Amino acid sequence: MDKGTLTKSLKVYIITVFLFLLPHALLAEDNKQPLECMNRADRRIIEIQSFPALQYLQTLDGQSVLLNEFYAKSLIYFPRCLLYKKFYYWQSEIREVFSNTKNGKVRHKIRCYNNCRSTLCPEMSDPLKTHGDVAEFYDPEGNFVGLGVYMGDGKYCALPHGGYNK
Repeated sequence: MDKGTLTKSLKVYIITVFLFLLPHALLAEDNKQPLECMNRADRRIIEIQSFPALQYLQTLDGQSVLLNEFYAKSLIYFPRCLLYKKFYYWQSEIREVFSNTKNGKVRHKIRCYNNCRSTLCPEMSDPLKTHGDVAEFYDPEGNFVGLGVYMGDGKYCALPHGGYNK
């Protein structure tokens, strides 16, 4: 084989190998970011597990509500509903929303808690999840009503507060 043919064959081989490996290299780069965010989320979950457990949830209306009530209620709906023990350490935000009721639209507040994976890997979050992974619900007068736990497919499991009197 002469030098020109060898050079041409080598170029074809290099191009073939490059075209074969390029998609795999790109795929590895695409998977790198989700893996990194999952690692950050896992580290944050481990950090939260080391925090002290609280007995009471401090609600927006100034109540100290016993959390065991909600953990016990979530067990009734297990495995569809599982209230994470230290959800109150997750990133949260307060929102005003409108809900459809039998008396029409009602404006009220909610506090949304987003788990670490939803916060650190938003591209992996369910777009049907409108009120976070856990939400505190309040009536139009601002009284705490209970919690909602996201169950998937846009549905929440209601965990009503036994001390709510309306």
